[in-house]
Amino acid sequence: MVKKLTIFFFLISSFFYSQHTEEELKNILFDINFSTAGPKEIKKIDSLIEICKKNSYNDCVALGYLKIANIYNRNSDMKRSFYYTDKVEKENLINSHTDFEVIFYLHLQRSLLYQKLGERITALKQLDEIYDETIKKDNAYFIYLINWQYAGIYNEINKKELALKYYKKAYVYSKIYRENKGNRYRIDKNRLSNSYKTSAYLGGMYVELNKTDSAKIYIDEALQNEKKIDEIGIRYITSLYAAKYFKSIKDYSKTQYYLWKCKNIAHNYYKSENYQIAVAEELKSLYEGLGQKDSISYYSNWLLEIKSLNREQNQTLNDSVDKQNELENKNQKKQTNELFFILSASVIVCIFFIFLFLYYYKKHKSKNLDKIDIPHQLPVEESLFKEIIQLAKENNSEFLPRFNEYCPRFSEELLKISPLKMSEIRFCAYIYLNFSTKEIADYTFTSVRTVQTKKYNLRKKLNIPTDMDIYVWFSKLLK
Repeated sequence: MVKKLTIFFFLISSFFYSQHTEEELKNILFDINFSTAGPKEIKKIDSLIEICKKNSYNDCVALGYLKIANIYNRNSDMKRSFYYTDKVEKENLINSHTDFEVIFYLHLQRSLLYQKLGERITALKQLDEIYDETIKKDNAYFIYLINWQYAGIYNEINKKELALKYYKKAYVYSKIYRENKGNRYRIDKNRLSNSYKTSAYLGGMYVELNKTDSAKIYIDEALQNEKKIDEIGIRYITSLYAAKYFKSIKDYSKTQYYLWKCKNIAHNYYKSENYQIAVAEELKSLYEGLGQKDSISYYSNWLLEIKSLNREQNQTLNDSVDKQNELENKNQKKQTNELFFILSASVIVCIFFIFLFLYYYKKHKSKNLDKIDIPHQLPVEESLFKEIIQLAKENNSEFLPRFNEYCPRFSEELLKISPLKMSEIRFCAYIYLNFSTKEIADYTFTSVRTVQTKKYNLRKKLNIPTDMDIYVWFSKLLK
């Protein structure tokens, strides 16, 4: 009964959404709550993506994927986040007509992912690639976001003064966005609450630099901002940085008050370990400074419990994507079968016409010609190619030697770029032969996810640009 009702409501919502323009559907996407997003929000975004696909709203589809990627990133599920980020390019959603907003969020999302992986140089490079264009667009929201991301990375690599410089820029442009002179920008709750967070972050930066007088100005402002908009995310961030400020000036009662407030928000609204760990560590540090052993023990144990409690949330999120992947695989299999049927029928028709042609050709041939039937032989290259394909499908150890005979420069060109292992060169050969991820997984007896991971690692080793399809790159290797 519940399943039937779910399907019914999905059909109703699909009909409702299908009446909207692409811009309206984008706005619906942006209005979906982000701070506490989970499986429910992902399902809603998925349904919007399907509607956008049916209407060929590519920008909307891309933004949907990136929003899901950001949700997984917030929940520290990097593989899922990369999966959805890569879908934007894999489905060819980026072209010369793509709106800058999509390109901006794609680079920003990748920067966040690389930052979490500890690849901060790559994270900065993602921002550098779009910074000039972002400034040219003169969109205060984009300018504040990119400066905010720069600040976070520089803070992590301990370039505090540089981080402060970018936090100041983010703060200025977030205020310009909120003022919205001439109604230039779309103001929604998610973007608005994000823009208010810059005061707390700037205050926190001054705390780290031991500039408590400056920190007080922005922490006070952040506490005032918290009253202007009722949003969980801004309450959490403001309370966390307020606690850090009061701890720096040794006002431990207020420190404790804001950390308990922060703990309550994290416990009731956030399931991601990142939010709860941040509070638990601050509370543990506070009580260590105060010498309260019982409290130290309590929060040490809480830190251990957080990770186990977080697994359930991650599992639910993973199940959601697994179902989506299963559906995509079924559709792909169906399309493959249909294509195979069409190709088979085409081959049969072609063979029929070839035999018909040969029949009439022999019939009208000069009587003086030798009529001894000579068996048809494939050209050497075509015969070798077919043999290679068969060896690849069988995962035969002779595949790579025979492939090197067919493409003698292939291994040599790859080794010029990077000292790859033989197993990696073999994997590259599969890609060069244009086998799909699913086919490679089937022929090499591995999972689709393993193949995707290998592709991702090869991209890094061979320095394949993020904006280039890996199959296109290999097709140009020997040209």
